[in-house]
Parts: sequence; C-alpha cells; structure tokens
Amino acid sequence: MRKKTIMWLVLTALVLTIIGIALFVPSIATVTSHCTPEQINTNTCSVSLQGGQATGVVIGSILLLASGIIWLVAWIGALIRSAKMQTWVWFVIVLLFSGLGTLIYALFGPKDRPAPTMYPPTGYPPAGYPPAGYSPPGYPPPPGAPPPYPQT
Repeated sequence: MRKKTIMWLVLTALVLTIIGIALFVPSIATVTSHCTPEQINTNTCSVSLQGGQATGVVIGSILLLASGIIWLVAWIGALIRSAKMQTWVWFVIVLLFSGLGTLIYALFGPKDRPAPTMYPPTGYPPAGYPPAGYSPPGYPPPPGAPPPYPQT
C-alpha cells in the first residue's frame, strides 16, 4: 500500500470520526438531560430514543464503526508497508501506538521507493552490438577472424 493511500485512509477515518461524534454525543446528551438528579442517584432513569435523537445515535454509531474499520485497514497497511521496506523503527512505532502511530507514519513516514526497473532494459543489447568479428574476452575468435595479436 502506498503512503499516499495510507494518508487518505487516515484522513477519511478522522473526518468520519468527527462527524460521528458530532451526531452521536448531542443526541445522547439530549436524551439523558431529561433525567432528574433523583432518578440518576437511584438508577431509575429510563432513556428512550425517539425521532431525531434515534437517528443521530444510529447514524453516529455507523459512522464511528466505519471510521474504525477504515483506520484498521490503514494501520494494517502501514504495518505491511513498513515491514516490506524493512524500516523496523517505523514498524514498532505503528505497532505500539496504533492509531497515533499510523497518523504519524502517514505524515512523516519514509517516502515511497521508486519501482525497480526491469532488467534487461528494453532495447538491450543495442542493435549492431557486438561488432562483426568481435568476440568477448576469454572466448575463441570467430572463424575466419584475424588473430588478436600480430603473428611473427
């Protein structure tokens, strides 16, 4: 997984988390605000979600769950990428600090390495190589070729 992909996953998870909290917390706070201190002390306050409060809790919960799954994918991707690149310090940071480590890795982690070039490169060997009558060192000369040293 490329570093850019990990960054986008982390940013998406952060945005979903903020939106999910913005929907979930006020809905729960509105429901629990109807309890009196007397009911809270005796644990007799019954909470019922209705209308917009229920919608806020359900949508907020779904967004928080989706955010967690996306963050998990980014975390695993960062672990795999750092292991493949053999950057073990980053691997340990991402492993131990999970969420924060993934965010730090996405921001400051090692850059993507360029893709290795194919060997041999295209067009290899160049046309006309080796020149006629030439043989590599250590090989006998081609038939009919002059000897490699002057004859006496």
